[in-house]
Amino acid sequence: MTQDKIIVLQTFNDIVEATLAQDKLKENGINSFLEDENPVGLNPLGGVELKIFLNDKEKAEKFI
Repeated sequence: MTQDKIIVLQTFNDIVEATLAQDKLKENGINSFLEDENPVGLNPLGGVELKIFLNDKEKAEKFI
């Protein structure tokens, strides 16, 4: 059995926004994780990526 593809659902400007979105997904049974959690000022264009498995995309988009 092959693993499902991982995709970026959304990119956030800061870790607080990303964590709130991640919590919302978790409440609805969707596994996710954050990547590129850069210190403030290191990446002014954002860069905290909320990632999910591709097979959860349709469900996740309803909550984000």
